[in-house]
Amino acid sequence: MSSKGADQRPSHHLVEHTGEVQLQLEAPDLASLFEEAGRALASLMMEESAGSMGTAIAITVEATDRADLLFEWLNELIYRSEMDKVVFVEFSVQEISAKKLRAEVRGVTPREIRTAVKAATFHDLTVADTANGVSATVVLDV
Repeated sequence: MSSKGADQRPSHHLVEHTGEVQLQLEAPDLASLFEEAGRALASLMMEESAGSMGTAIAITVEATDRADLLFEWLNELIYRSEMDKVVFVEFSVQEISAKKLRAEVRGVTPREIRTAVKAATFHDLTVADTANGVSATVVLDV
């Protein structure tokens, strides 16, 4: 693990558009960026939970590059949230490269869904190295 961006804390900003929301993510490293993307998705989907934290589940996604990996990661979280009726709020990336991510996630049952997220899109999708680590932009269809 490098010291590049060691002082930077992961962060995200939501920029709303009609029918979509743009996530702007920053983190000191790729693993933190993907964990922050999960937290951003959760903050968009719900305000508060109705139950206790669920059991950790393993998720593995593969892709052709880092941007596609972010697309696949978010869509897997959205799909599993819909299928399991939970919102994932805890993320621990176990392994990450430009083409593969393996993580453990834990979810909670929301009282209600604040924003229903349909999917991540390829529109304006970027993942780039910065002086402080890594940044990304991804648009979600809501």
